[in-house]
Amino acid sequence: MQIQNHNNTYNPQFGILHCVASCDKLKIHQVTDVSDIKKLKNLPSKVNIKDLMPGLSPKQYSRWQEMLEYAIDMMQNPGNITYIETLNNKICGIITYFPNKTTIIDCICTWPAIAGQKVKFAGKSLFCKVFSDFKENQGTRIKLDAITDGPYNTIDKYEPLGFKATTKVYPTKVEMEANKYKIKEILPELKSLTKYREIKAKTVDINDLMFN
Repeated sequence: MQIQNHNNTYNPQFGILHCVASCDKLKIHQVTDVSDIKKLKNLPSKVNIKDLMPGLSPKQYSRWQEMLEYAIDMMQNPGNITYIETLNNKICGIITYFPNKTTIIDCICTWPAIAGQKVKFAGKSLFCKVFSDFKENQGTRIKLDAITDGPYNTIDKYEPLGFKATTKVYPTKVEMEANKYKIKEILPELKSLTKYREIKAKTVDINDLMFN
């Protein structure tokens, strides 16, 4: 069963829905408009990972930047649902996934909104939103690829969220998955940790987020 694409649910003027708030200042917006997708293609050129998180190797910077570019590419896949995350109106994260009984998270990428400072719970907040969608749509399992050649150990980050490595291991990534029972177990704790709450959807001008 394929879940109805959220793009068919809303038709806001500016296309990004301010749909979730968590961790007080963190906000999550759903990308729904073609014009905003086109504007977000410029996002990687506006995010300088080296300036935002000094002290990493050139290879680590390259890989981090590559994941951001990959997220933007995957966002354009038909049927994908994409959320961007902001802190004080500065974009600091993106997650894009294909909803189905087996939900596929194509990519998640977060970065500092202020130089040298990681955004607390940035990744967990995005996962919380996807997990909430997954539960609402009665999915059975979620799959993702954990990269193994990036600046941080993503496997260690995903395991506490209920994901386990499968036998599909590649040179630069490991496939991981979580079933609906584990998601159901993890979600209440994750919501409490991130102070997740749903809010009434409202439109936000993407230019206020990208060019502030």
